[in-house]
Amino acid sequence: MALIMASTLGCGTIVGLTAAPAAAAAGAPTDLKTANQSCAIAAPGPYLSPVLLNAAQAVVLKGTFDRTGAGPQLEADFQVWDVADPEHPQQWLRTIGEQSNEVYVQLEDDAKQLDGVTYAWRVRVLDGAAASAWSDTCHFTIDRSGGPAPTVTSAEYPAGSWDDASGAIGVPGAFALAPVSADTVSYRYRFYSGELPEDTVEGTVNAEGLGGPATVRWSPRAAGHHSLTVRAIDRAGNASEPAYHEFYVKETRPSVFSAAYQDLAPNLDYNVGVPGAFEFTATLAGTASFAWRIDEGGPSGTVPADAAGKATVMIAPTRGGWQTLYVHSVTHDGTAHADRAYRFIVDNGPTLTGDTRGDVVIGSSLTFRLAPRMPNVEAYVYWAEYSSLEQRPIEKITVPARPDGTADLTWTATETGVAGLRIQSRSADGTLSHPRWQPISVDGAAPTVTRTGGTDLGTPAAFTARSRMADVVDYVATLHYDEASSQVVKPAADGTATFSFTPTRSGYKAVTVVARNAAGVQTESDGVTWTVTDGPRVASTDFPATGSGHLAPGTFSFTPRMSGSTSYQWWVNDGSGGTVAAKADGSAALTWTPPGAGRYVLSVRSFTADRTASMVTTYGFTVEGPPMVSNFKATGGVGSAALSWTLPSITDLDQVIVRSATGPTAPSSPTAGTAVYGGTGGSVTATGLAPGTTYTFAAWVRDSSGKLSAAPSVTLVGSTTTITASATSLAHGSAVTVSGAAVRADTGAGIADAPMQLYGRRKGTSQWTLITTSTTDSSGEVSYSHQPSWGLDYKWRHRGSTAHLGSESGLTTVWVKTAVTATLSKTSVPLGGSVTLSGSVFPAHPGRTVHLERYVNGSWSPVSSAALSWTGAYSFTVQPSAKGTHHYRVHMPPDLDHLASYSDTRSFEVF
Repeated sequence: MALIMASTLGCGTIVGLTAAPAAAAAGAPTDLKTANQSCAIAAPGPYLSPVLLNAAQAVVLKGTFDRTGAGPQLEADFQVWDVADPEHPQQWLRTIGEQSNEVYVQLEDDAKQLDGVTYAWRVRVLDGAAASAWSDTCHFTIDRSGGPAPTVTSAEYPAGSWDDASGAIGVPGAFALAPVSADTVSYRYRFYSGELPEDTVEGTVNAEGLGGPATVRWSPRAAGHHSLTVRAIDRAGNASEPAYHEFYVKETRPSVFSAAYQDLAPNLDYNVGVPGAFEFTATLAGTASFAWRIDEGGPSGTVPADAAGKATVMIAPTRGGWQTLYVHSVTHDGTAHADRAYRFIVDNGPTLTGDTRGDVVIGSSLTFRLAPRMPNVEAYVYWAEYSSLEQRPIEKITVPARPDGTADLTWTATETGVAGLRIQSRSADGTLSHPRWQPISVDGAAPTVTRTGGTDLGTPAAFTARSRMADVVDYVATLHYDEASSQVVKPAADGTATFSFTPTRSGYKAVTVVARNAAGVQTESDGVTWTVTDGPRVASTDFPATGSGHLAPGTFSFTPRMSGSTSYQWWVNDGSGGTVAAKADGSAALTWTPPGAGRYVLSVRSFTADRTASMVTTYGFTVEGPPMVSNFKATGGVGSAALSWTLPSITDLDQVIVRSATGPTAPSSPTAGTAVYGGTGGSVTATGLAPGTTYTFAAWVRDSSGKLSAAPSVTLVGSTTTITASATSLAHGSAVTVSGAAVRADTGAGIADAPMQLYGRRKGTSQWTLITTSTTDSSGEVSYSHQPSWGLDYKWRHRGSTAHLGSESGLTTVWVKTAVTATLSKTSVPLGGSVTLSGSVFPAHPGRTVHLERYVNGSWSPVSSAALSWTGAYSFTVQPSAKGTHHYRVHMPPDLDHLASYSDTRSFEVF
């Protein structure tokens, strides 16, 4: 393999690597690309914003190589380094595909691609222990920020309010854009008009050189509020913060008003050729006259303005329909200003009388008398429009007019969904009027259907149907949407139809019915649904479905709906149950004792000998008993729960029975779960609760006759508490942050607002001391900064609440080093003289021994010892025996609650 050299250097070994570019050796990867840009041999290279480059938001480095003769297991070895720190390159190793000749890496670690840093990179190919030559060195610079907003100014349209509006519609303005950053290359801008919000103008303009300004020229098309939003774009493509330039364009267009030809709805007193008054009011001082015209070749003219800048002109439109009047002011200097566009309607559509309410039942008709509002009408054209979103072809129908121009239109409702009719007059020369809108509401007349019987499998269901449609000739009834089951039924004299179906299968059933008249017009469909069951019948005189039964054994009777039933399966409240055999006639009886008072649901289904199952029958009933306790509450602690309740006001109370069960489900009976309490009191504390376990408690009232009440329950979710410390040891006087979290044991979710206590125990002792009380944040986390005087074991304690059991964390230990100060009496002394080294140990350890150590021949050796005073002070006197520099420190040994510590080194000269 020509590109592979004899040996491979480790990543940390960069022979000759500097910030300057290096030439590639023979066989090195070539065609190098940095973010798809050609290799920049010289710094700084292209400026890149990773977030703008690709979905991975990473700089991509790649190249190609000749893999002739190479092995199958190749790696690309990329080196990337800060040009200011070439001695610490990053290594990025990437596997090369067996058929690939490309080296490729995505630099996806933002911590290694720092904003504002220029990087160099090179790559080689590794083949086992051999390596190719390094490629050329390329450069790029990371730029992640677009910087602050540019400035925007305009002499023609300065920032302001309506009171100081400037310019005018069509008057061009120049907007000067200036950067705040020195690397701006262009500006992205957007003009917005409050009057024409959809008519925005967006674009980009290049800066006049790197970091230079730019000018945008623009002419408004509306008056009033405008805004210009500008962002500066840098070399990497980053956009700056936006600059907002808000300004107001002066209104020069006159206002227009006409009561005759309004801009919202037609005035039917006016028509083609009928003059109407239009009032013009100038918004521009010095208006001498108004010039006006109607679009599409309509009339036009001018009218002088009075001293108040107003004028009224009578205009007779020459055509029907929507049209636009354009009016502009002409000032005394002859300047024509911007047009006001006034859109109005000339309604020459026909008048309608008759069934104009538009309400009609399907199959019936509406009749309208049409009268012209334009000359020479020889016919009317109409078509239906629909309320659905479906695009339907327009089918236009022509009705001839009488000699006087009138006509009668009869429209029959053959379907629903018609929203209304559009009706136009047509003159002899083919001219069409403005269309008149006639709203229509069609009643689909879906039949009303009632049912009797048919609930039991194999028994007939009888139906009666009636429709509001006139002259019904038949009804079509369908069972469960199966056209093969359809029946065509003739109505009786009163318009109703009766029919029946006998279901052959159990389950959900539906009958749908439509009515038809002689013309084949069909109503909308409607019907009824019901359930056909083969589940057994259930009855009980001891536990009636209405009223209530007693808290004592009782009997239920089962009779089959499914032939061949040989047994019954039953269960109560989705819990315990059993099976009972059927008698010869298929019936069975069940004797059952309720566990307590309350509401119950008995579910039963029957089986045949071949284990075919019927549907399930549910039978609800109520069992009486003494009243429940009220205000049943629980407050969790650590390994315990405080329970309380209010006793019912009864005279024959025997006892309150409290039981517990692990998990979110309450004990099912007074003998299930674990006993917590039995007595006549109103509270108890449950102890011995396992940490991190959820418990549910239930309480029954038992009266002197042995009857039990229903049982309210309460659940305490188990919790776990964790602890971490920001350090395991620290110097005396420093603080450690002790963090914790309270989480649900079942889901691991944090518990917000949990009451927490931080305890500490001095090393070498057994006494725990409360340090602080706090609550968790919304994520269930808590922390506290503490400054210990000695080594401590810490633990967080979650005290529990009405929703959660409490818990304790494990222990975390933080050791404290004593603080040792040291001061020399002098820093130089003649040979034979002495120096005093004194200081203190904090906290004070009276009577403890500290050691003076000297640094000689590369190690520290003890020289002397001294006992600490009651304040923790010490003092040593040193008399050197040789000239030179002497180094000393003081050593405080460890004890039960402190780590060993040393003073700073103190040095002096002997001469």
